[in-house]
Amino acid sequence: MYLSGAPRLSTKPTTESLGPRSHILGVIDAFRESGATVTPFVVGDDVPSSFHAAGSEARMTASPIRVAGADLVRLLYRVRSRRRLSRLLRTPAKNPELAYERYALMQELGSVVQRRGATWVLEVNALLALESTSDRRATSSRRVATFFERRTLRRADLIVAVTENLKSAISAAYGIDPDRIIVVENGVNASSHGTASAQPHTDSTIGFLGTLYSWQRVDELLNAVKRSDTSWKVRIAGEGPEYAALQQQARNLGISDRVTFLGRVHPDEVPEFLATVDVCYAGHGSSAGVYFSPLKLWEYLAAGRPVIASRHETTDRLHASGYAVEVFGEADGALDDALALAARNLPSLLATAAADQGRVADAHSWTARITPLLKRVAQVRGRA
Repeated sequence: MYLSGAPRLSTKPTTESLGPRSHILGVIDAFRESGATVTPFVVGDDVPSSFHAAGSEARMTASPIRVAGADLVRLLYRVRSRRRLSRLLRTPAKNPELAYERYALMQELGSVVQRRGATWVLEVNALLALESTSDRRATSSRRVATFFERRTLRRADLIVAVTENLKSAISAAYGIDPDRIIVVENGVNASSHGTASAQPHTDSTIGFLGTLYSWQRVDELLNAVKRSDTSWKVRIAGEGPEYAALQQQARNLGISDRVTFLGRVHPDEVPEFLATVDVCYAGHGSSAGVYFSPLKLWEYLAAGRPVIASRHETTDRLHASGYAVEVFGEADGALDDALALAARNLPSLLATAAADQGRVADAHSWTARITPLLKRVAQVRGRA
């Protein structure tokens, strides 16, 4: 069974959280390609669309009262979803060997299936008790969120972390044996992208794809573009809390004619969008230190686009492995230097990115990611 207890995460194309949607569908498809029969239990698919549609997070976090109300909804859905899952498992045909759960704030579904003999694998993309009270205010109580997080992580049979750094953070925060944590990085459905062109566009164009949160640091990109000697154009595909502020910033900088805000792009239109840009931007930063493996990295590379990316564990390794990833650090002017370097080397970067599409599909597909996990689960079940 694939489990997701978050009311705000849905596999519907109308969801605001397109990154998690891509992740959920990618993992489910990979399990099926491996030969497994998968029953999805995604709570967000069965809630009112207002829970996860565009603008839902802004509404949820608009005031302390609304944040507290969101916590109450989470706790109600925790009880409701566990009861629904228990009823579903009473069906004779439902006796899964593996429960793979995407961890969500204050939610826990895997233990329900674990009691029936299944191996419970918990996928953790961030320490949410910390992230949801630092980079954004998504919960009213770090103490309550930490209580549920500690209990859930300690109960799971196996934990999937998206990077080595996150693995270390999980172990340190909750005293979990590192041997119970396996690193499975994010992947991509490379088949949705056609063969990339290695020819630059007439106007040098930088693209960003994703939800516009502050930690995406798109504001820093706009500032750097303003300072750049190259007349970069910017195309931004996505909505989110920073949408209006970024539009105002572009006007204040006097670069509105060079920045195009496309709003939310339907998932099926992502390949078409990426084909319209020369270079992509992934500027993730986090005061909580939890964003280390953004999905957009793999999406950009699968589309045959070079990437200008903030420095962290994953991007440093991609750069060292010869991928068309230009990395910038935290020093003043680092992003400016990366933009200048990309402008000078654009033809070669495009050629490298286009040539590496096959390598991305082979090494970074969801199926490639899931294979070592299935081997580890077999070992765990063999010891049971």
